[in-house]
Amino acid sequence: MRLLGVVLAGGQSRRFGSDKALALLDGRPLIDHALAALSGCDAVVVAGREWPGVHALPDRPGPDLGPLGGLNAALHHATDQGFTHVASVPVDCPGLPGNWLAHLGDGPAHAMGQPLIGMWPVALAAGLAAFLGSGQRRVQHWVAGTGARAIDLGPLANLNHLGDLDAANRR
Repeated sequence: MRLLGVVLAGGQSRRFGSDKALALLDGRPLIDHALAALSGCDAVVVAGREWPGVHALPDRPGPDLGPLGGLNAALHHATDQGFTHVASVPVDCPGLPGNWLAHLGDGPAHAMGQPLIGMWPVALAAGLAAFLGSGQRRVQHWVAGTGARAIDLGPLANLNHLGDLDAANRR
């Protein structure tokens, strides 16, 4: 398996109130936590924003498609670059277990309750492009259509509000 990791970081952080990717957890921006979770990948990209030292992909086919626009960009980039799979993590789910990639296997699979933490074969690229082209945006609907397995990775953080970040910093 040749694995491309993608941090999905193109959201507008409406519920959070400020740029989530830059929010500090344990003194480091959340995007750095997400990048670290992908350290087992052959290469890593960030979808939906620029980040120093990491190749950036614009959402595909355009902005404002939600996280699937970033995943679509990563799947197509992976296909073009000869990767076989994409591992995805959202910018707001720090603290993944060190063996999460192994648990998801060769996919399609995702973390139970967190469908954006996933392992996606590049063969899914055309289907995701068609899904988005039909006007659909719901992550759960696309994931269900892939037949992805839901894997229990234990309790996972999801920092949607500043209060979630405050609680995570107190642990």
